[in-house]
Amino acid sequence: MGFFDRGEEVTPVQVTIPVLRGSRRFIIERGRRWSVIEHLLLDAVSRGAASAAELAERSSLPRRVVVEAFIKLMRAGWVEITATSKGSLFQITRSGASRVDQEQLPSATVTEPRWRAFTIEQVTGSVYRGRELELCHKNQLPVHAEDSPVVHLPASPVHELEDMSEVFTAIEGEDELIVGVNRGAEKLAERYAIVTVKGNSIEGLPARAPALLRHVILQSAREALGRKTGEASEKYNSITVIKDSIEEPPKAISATYDQADIIIDGDEHWRSFERIISASSGRVIIHSTFISDDRATAVLPLLLRAAERGVKIDILWGQDDVGSSTRSSQFAAGKMQAAVDDAGRTGSITVHPFSTNSHAKVVFADSSKGWNALIGSCNWLASDYTSFETSMRLREPLLIGQLMRKLAGLTQGRPGVWNDLAIELAVLGKRIMNSPAPRGRTVPMRLIYGAEHARLVLEARDAASQRIFALSHRIGISAESLALLPALAAVREREIEASFFYGRTTGPLSGAGGADLIRTFAESGLEIKPIHRPRIHAKVMGWDDDHLAISSFNWLSADPSEAAPYREIGILVNAPRIADNFIKRFEAAAVL
Repeated sequence: MGFFDRGEEVTPVQVTIPVLRGSRRFIIERGRRWSVIEHLLLDAVSRGAASAAELAERSSLPRRVVVEAFIKLMRAGWVEITATSKGSLFQITRSGASRVDQEQLPSATVTEPRWRAFTIEQVTGSVYRGRELELCHKNQLPVHAEDSPVVHLPASPVHELEDMSEVFTAIEGEDELIVGVNRGAEKLAERYAIVTVKGNSIEGLPARAPALLRHVILQSAREALGRKTGEASEKYNSITVIKDSIEEPPKAISATYDQADIIIDGDEHWRSFERIISASSGRVIIHSTFISDDRATAVLPLLLRAAERGVKIDILWGQDDVGSSTRSSQFAAGKMQAAVDDAGRTGSITVHPFSTNSHAKVVFADSSKGWNALIGSCNWLASDYTSFETSMRLREPLLIGQLMRKLAGLTQGRPGVWNDLAIELAVLGKRIMNSPAPRGRTVPMRLIYGAEHARLVLEARDAASQRIFALSHRIGISAESLALLPALAAVREREIEASFFYGRTTGPLSGAGGADLIRTFAESGLEIKPIHRPRIHAKVMGWDDDHLAISSFNWLSADPSEAAPYREIGILVNAPRIADNFIKRFEAAAVL
């Protein structure tokens, strides 16, 4: 059924969508890449010839999948069929045996430049290939009339800057990987896509368009017809798109995890930083909100030793008080680069002069065992490593690659102008995402960006059955609406425990104001405590025993903006007793 409950003719509505259109000369690697399954099956026959049925049973894979994998392996010359008294068996060849122990099977690929056009709609940020949408210039937009209504959707400020990684993903074909871009200085062209809504169907929109965009289009068309007929509430109750279903939290993935991946306290952060840099085999990327002269001087010998081994290092910072006298990180970055140049390591270590305007704190490094990332509260190039900090070591390639591609977006220039570093990080992130995961225990994890932190507080409010707690470097006036009132609702509804710890007040909230806030909520059963020893710099929220979020986000003072989605970045981990173990360790260290 369409918008109408009765059988009258449906009025079509044209909806215009602001888009950015561009084209680039992409360097594309084309050809077959081997999957983990194919590598494991090659390893299986390296230990002895086996039939497809045996391998299907041992691997719990469908027999068809096993046979298809071996057909590809035989084409590569790494497996052959041998006839035995037991029937036909797959066995490894000498060529296959020489490759089975490699970390990744060598791909048969060719690299070639290709021009590809793309379109980015500015309502939800989804990306399409050149001809997937019907586009027009602003001067060609349809005109609204009573019998042919037209709705013009506004652009979202969140999507003024394109997501390069989404562009790459959209235009890559089967067995293709973008490995570079011949960047140009031309701006992306402002155009408009036009779709037509008839009932609950949308003509002119690709099937893979996101649910949120479909919802916005259908809702705007419904409202346009409602204004025309004055019967919106009566006639359009058959619409099938529900906004609540669109705002479900992102899905977690099963990611490699060990209890030792949680990094707590200052000393442990310094040791973890030393280890990840010292173990790097080729590439390090550091993003620290601040850079201080003292810490840059202390860290530089460690980085220079890595550079001597051939490691390439990029240093980024995010302090964003542009134009103020306190923009210390910009000056410290310049001094650090000068020290690098004096040490003869220009080109090996680059301290970038621009701010990403992000509060995130992340370190990426490769090693002989794969990629690792550190994410959390620690300003790696400004901390004195004496505060109570909390970070997480990521070892799951999919999460590390996703995180690096977000960092690529933070290093971009103005819309349509992609600098070399942004391109390199976007390409590298995709390669990491496609690399095999390390073996070991896995638990659900998901990355948290920007305003998702506020939604996570509501998720905790609804899901917690025993307790909610948070640590925040600062407490400000936004704490009440962002974290305290949602937690108070859970306290009143289910009588759970709620505890919040902070290091200092900030902004308009004075010390006396903080004391008043503590008294007010204490009367309702919600505990808020200032902690002076150790000095809190950790930004952590948890609920019950098994849910812990580790972030750069100050849960009791920051106000996450939809317009700056990667200003704050964290990770949510669901592991047995992870939250319980953390809060016990904090309470043992703190003077409560």
